[in-house]
Amino acid sequence: MKRSLPSLEDSLRILRMTRTRRAPKAPPPVKKQVQPLMKSLEARFEGQDDPAHRLQRRWPEIAGEKLAKLCEPVRLIKGRAGSSQGGALEIRVAGAYAPLIQHQAGPLVDRINLFLGGKPVDRLRIIQGPLTVAPRKVPPPKPAPLSAAEDLALQQQLGDVGDDKVRAALLKLGRSVMRHQKLRSP
Repeated sequence: MKRSLPSLEDSLRILRMTRTRRAPKAPPPVKKQVQPLMKSLEARFEGQDDPAHRLQRRWPEIAGEKLAKLCEPVRLIKGRAGSSQGGALEIRVAGAYAPLIQHQAGPLVDRINLFLGGKPVDRLRIIQGPLTVAPRKVPPPKPAPLSAAEDLALQQQLGDVGDDKVRAALLKLGRSVMRHQKLRSP
């Protein structure tokens, strides 16, 4: 049996009596939720696994202490895909040391390839310019030792202490305090 559709008045009455809810708002896409986290992680760990970054971190071990003071790796230039020629390592060299680095290029390329594995570098591309090596921290000056008179005066002050272990600990502490006071006073 066929049902007939409600009339226009009946449908308006039904619509007025029923209350409908709005459909819930869809959550934002996952990409939008994760994107800020991914950007911060990319900024923090940018280039950590990049061969050029690994070279920069271990450059003194690869090139040797003397050469590492004169030059630093800048970037790794990959060779063409169809070409038999490998890539090049761009090195920034301080001032007039470029001929010295160029003379050492063969063994240096061998050590670089040994570190990276395979043969990704065939040649060095030398650029002259200032190095961006971080300055080394200057160690704090060591305190001067006590004079014999100061040490004797300290031992006399601790003569009343009965226990030998306590006297030795106080003597060590007193010497340390007096040396640091000497260091601070001009």
